[in-house]
Formats: sequence, C-alpha cells, structure tokens
Amino acid sequence: GMDAFRGLARKVKALDAFPKTLEDVRVQTATGGVVSLVSWCVIAVLMIYEISAFLTPERHVELKVDVSRGEMMRVNLDIDFPAINCEVLGVDALDATGNVQLEIQNNLFKSKLDATGRPIKSSSARTIAERKRAVTPPTASFTPLPDDYCGDCYGAASAVKSGCCNTCEDVRAAYESKGWLLLETENVEQCLREGVHSNITNRLRPGEGCNIKGFIEVSKVQGNFHISPGHTFDYHGRHLHDMSAFADAKLDVSHTIHHLSFGDSFPGVTHPLDGVTKRASGEADLGMYEYFVKIVPTTFKGRFSSKRLKTNQYSVTEFFRTSDPSKGGRLLPGVFIVYDLSPILVEVEERRRSFFHFLVQLCAIIGGVYSVSGMVDSSIYHLPRILKKRRLGKVL
Repeated sequence: GMDAFRGLARKVKALDAFPKTLEDVRVQTATGGVVSLVSWCVIAVLMIYEISAFLTPERHVELKVDVSRGEMMRVNLDIDFPAINCEVLGVDALDATGNVQLEIQNNLFKSKLDATGRPIKSSSARTIAERKRAVTPPTASFTPLPDDYCGDCYGAASAVKSGCCNTCEDVRAAYESKGWLLLETENVEQCLREGVHSNITNRLRPGEGCNIKGFIEVSKVQGNFHISPGHTFDYHGRHLHDMSAFADAKLDVSHTIHHLSFGDSFPGVTHPLDGVTKRASGEADLGMYEYFVKIVPTTFKGRFSSKRLKTNQYSVTEFFRTSDPSKGGRLLPGVFIVYDLSPILVEVEERRRSFFHFLVQLCAIIGGVYSVSGMVDSSIYHLPRILKKRRLGKVL
C-alpha cells in the first residue's frame, strides 16, 4: 500500500509546473526590488480601475417601434415670466385628436415675483383653481336674488337653454357660445352686482412677474401647449384668444425655463430646455417664442429595479416671430411648446457585469504584470553579464 502511494506521489510530483529553487541559490538585487515595487503599484492601480468598472453598471440601449396606444403623458414645467403678473397669464393645451384644455388650473401653481425675480413671500403657493376660488371681488354684493329671477343675456339668450343669464360668468359663456366677446362689463347688471369690471382682474402691473410651476396631463399624440396672456375660449371647435384687455399694451413675454420635461427623470437624462432664458431688450424682441420639441418615448430599468420606468426624452429647436403689426398683423405673444412624438421607442437598461468575468480580469492583471515584470527584471539582471562575456570574447 505504501509503495503504491509513493509511486502516485512521484507521478504527481512530476506534474509540478512550479519547480522551486533552493534558498541558497537565490539572489536578491536592488533593481529587482525596484521592479517589484513598480509592479505592485501597477497591479494596485489596475485592480482599483477594474473594481470601479465592475461596480459601474453597463448601460444597454435597444431601439424598438413604439406600439403603445391611448396613453397619457405628464408635462412637468417650471417657468418664470419676470415682466407679466400672474393674473394675466393662462395655460392652454391642444392636441391632434381635437382635445382642448383651456386655462388649465389643476396641478399648476402660480407665485408672484418681484422686480428682481424673487418670490413675493406674502403670496403663498396655491393651485390656480384654489386661488380663483379664494378671490372675492371687493365690491361684490351678496343681496339674495328672488327665486324667479331671470337675468338678461344681452342679445345672447338664444345660446342658453333656459334663456336666463343669472351671473356674469353666464353672460360671458353665452357670448362665447355665439362667438362674441364681452368687452364692456360696466353695462352688464350681473357683472356690476358681482363686482366684476372690465380688466379689474386682468390689469397689467409693471414690476411684477410670475412663476408657473407644476404639471399638466396630455394625450400621447402630436399637440402643443402655450402660456399666453388674455382669456381663451372654444367656439365651434376653434380655439380663440380674447386679447381685448391688452389691445394697446406691449406685452413682454421674456421668460426663464427652469425645468421642462415629459415624464419622470432617470439617471443620465438631459432636458435641453432647462436653464434657457429669453429676455426682450426692445420692441423688436416682443412676440411669439416657439419651441418645436421632438419627443422620444423611453423606458428605463435601473440596476436594482424590477420595473421599467416609462418616460420620454426630447430634442428641441426654437423660433421667434416678432409681433409687428406692419408685417402681417399682430401675433399672439406667449411661449408655445409644439411637440411631436417619434415612432421609435428607446429601451435603456442598466446591467450588472459578470462576477466571474471580474475574477478573470483580476487574475489576468496579476498574472500579466507579474510575468512582464519578471521578464524585465531578468533582462536587467542578465544583460550586463552577456555584454561582459562578449567583450571578453573580443579581447581573447
């Protein structure tokens, strides 16, 4: 049994790929120490780089045709208008399906700004809808109306089923149904009773600005939304702006876009319009600012996430048209975001690198540097002896 074991041990010993030298015949040199020190430093640097690369997820991008249908898209916005007060501005959205959202109020917040662009603290942030409900005209009368009261519609009664207009808003709605504008409210009994006078809430206040922040929900189809002064209404499918309150005013829609995105953000995404500032330095700079946005539907799956985030990226080009009455009439001043969607869906996924591949890389670094440094050290050690032998050979 022992003989068989010794025979097996001799065979295994013959397979040793790392033969050892005796300690007595080993020679340590100063150059060998320097080479070893440099090698350790190189190994340490390469290992740190490899560990960093292993911990950084790989980003895999794939392109597909977007087949989603009937989805909604959230538009996040944060825009300053330093030269127009909040009561004047309204946000409208229209899309290719004919869906129209006029003077959007929910989920949008307006904050007054002073001449330096700082928020006026006395004005707490409230949604536009809350602010509208909170405003009570100072001259409003709360005298109860008789039960059989039927207010005059001032020529627009045919547009109302009941034929009665009991509030100022009823008169305005009846006029809009006929495609008319209610320009003068001083002669409208309902408006006088409620304290609503022409331009009382739409008066321009120099030195006061407005910040609009929040989000709007739009259908995932081609469309546009815009922020502009004046009152908007729909007449037989036509989107109309009532600018009568500012007929002679020079409206400065200078603005700063702090943020504009179409969906949630994810690591590495850029929003091209963030930080864009437009300032009017003269009458030539008053007009319509248009931003043409190309939206690219995107999904993102993080390294440690089990769900895909549905969002969007976008590119943008911009165009400005001067509001010059001598050149084709007046233009509606404002900021217009015209968007269209790409049919291509971008899928972004962060993937973890293979741990076994990481181990192979570490072994390759250690083995490779060790082998190369051994060759360098051997060359440095043997080269002088080879040269010395050659010189001796020539002398002999």
